[in-house]
Amino acid sequence: MSFRIELLVAKHVSGAADVLVNAYALPPWNENWSLEAAAENVTYVLQTPRSVALVAVDEGKVLGIALGIRQRRHTGPVIYLDELSVQPDAQGKGIGTALLSAMFETAKAEGCSSVWLISQRGGALSEFYQRSGFAMRSDLGIYSRSSG
Repeated sequence: MSFRIELLVAKHVSGAADVLVNAYALPPWNENWSLEAAAENVTYVLQTPRSVALVAVDEGKVLGIALGIRQRRHTGPVIYLDELSVQPDAQGKGIGTALLSAMFETAKAEGCSSVWLISQRGGALSEFYQRSGFAMRSDLGIYSRSSG
């Protein structure tokens, strides 16, 4: 399989939404995204100032996406990686790794001190991120409050 990493632009939104729907439908997430909600999520990131949106494509088909936002922290500029998703039938072929590498190159080129993300503490995703050089922070937690 050959693919290339490009900037995600409007023509990729539908394919990027399809990636989100398919990737999040499987374990460990088991989420039921609609194409409309996924497209809205991708479009929102594209319209956000200082966003970084990348796509892996092969012959016009979107295989994976990386969506991030540049932020300023006390340590300097960073990129928060909001989404990294790959079509299930394209996983394990280096696409996620290539998207992460491209995000790091973008961060470095723009003077960002790091890339950070939130994901599961264990399992295959955690192992993937650790193999890719991410370290799990023991001093942080994720807090959520639902309205229902």
